[in-house]
Amino acid sequence: MTRELRRTLGVFDAVVIGLGAMIGAGIFVALAPAARAAGSGPLLLVGLALAAVVAYCNATASARLAALYPASGGTYVYGRERLGPFWGYLAGWGFVVGKTASCAAMALTVGAYLWPEQAHAVAVGAVVLLTAVNYAGVQKSAWLTRAIVAVVLVVLVGVVVVCLG
Repeated sequence: MTRELRRTLGVFDAVVIGLGAMIGAGIFVALAPAARAAGSGPLLLVGLALAAVVAYCNATASARLAALYPASGGTYVYGRERLGPFWGYLAGWGFVVGKTASCAAMALTVGAYLWPEQAHAVAVGAVVLLTAVNYAGVQKSAWLTRAIVAVVLVVLVGVVVVCLG
């Protein structure tokens, strides 16, 4: 017997959480190595455009699968329905492992920015704090994600303004 999870997020919160997943702390870590690898030519812009296309394809595919299979479970459900139970199980676990690694990397990024000498301790603290917020409920997680995405967007706009000025 399967039990359905209650849906409590609206479209706006779902979009903000998606944005948070795509442009979280990674943008502050990925650009410098990408610029070094691309050199002084237009290759960085080409790489960013390619990354944007891949992100768009991923978001569109996820949205279409969610519309086709409107059940709780995300990647697991899509894999199970399209490819069978084993592949759904594998897709679900692959998603969990990938997101866990991503969370660890983002926590270390926060630690490296806030207190480089104690980056690991700050990362652990960030994970504990965010776990507590998630435990308090998805609405609180969505509120915190809105705040984080707003700060990240303000910083990115500031960086663009400074670079153009």
